[in-house]
Amino acid sequence: MPTAKASIPADTSLRKQVYDSLRDALTAGRFAPGQKLTFRFVAGALGVSLTPVREALRRLVAEGAFEMQPNRSVRVPLMTRDRIIELRDMRIALEGLAAEKAARRANRHHVAELRRIALELATARSRGDHVTDRQKIREFHFALYAIADQPTLLRAIEGLWLQTGPYLNLLFPEFISRPHGPQTRARVIRALQAHDAVAARREIENDIGDALSYIADLADDAGNITLVTTPKAAGRRRSGADATALEFSHAQ
Repeated sequence: MPTAKASIPADTSLRKQVYDSLRDALTAGRFAPGQKLTFRFVAGALGVSLTPVREALRRLVAEGAFEMQPNRSVRVPLMTRDRIIELRDMRIALEGLAAEKAARRANRHHVAELRRIALELATARSRGDHVTDRQKIREFHFALYAIADQPTLLRAIEGLWLQTGPYLNLLFPEFISRPHGPQTRARVIRALQAHDAVAARREIENDIGDALSYIADLADDAGNITLVTTPKAAGRRRSGADATALEFSHAQ
């Protein structure tokens, strides 16, 4: 009897770990638009059985982060311009609100943490480390929103990032080479230091609006947005399961 009771939280914990790992990979842009993943591949990458993977992927399908495909596989959804614009407007509203509330609650420890992340992001960008760059973008935003101490708001924001995270890839290299990113983060940090809620909200709204408008403008004449690759990059993606596994495993 004690053994049966002990196995329940362990199993629940494993399912949560798989879900959290997939969620973090999605929001940090580790999967590309249209990329397909088999249940077996994810299980192998994480070193777990198929059961927690199946449950985590079905949950993420219900949340709109993946689309169910035949043969026990899922796909990162492809977006249209209209869908990105819809998600952009929702993110602007919710994340602007979170930034405003964060500015009212921020203390010097919060400011120091944001400054640390911004510095690590700048270092990764200077050496062309796009994997860490994307991870630190996510880390900066969610560290900021966590300061607001609004759990329901934070969960809603996470749900939107699950859908837009894979499209972070489209910001590289052209969009992120612009200087406005580091400047925006510096202004956000100053706004939190000054408890300037209006400025914090404005900076985050502009940041999200600029990034997702850029992605929306990549749509073709039919309004579809796809990941543009060079022939060399496309070749890597055709045989890229191992690379994805390594990158995904490294995030754990």
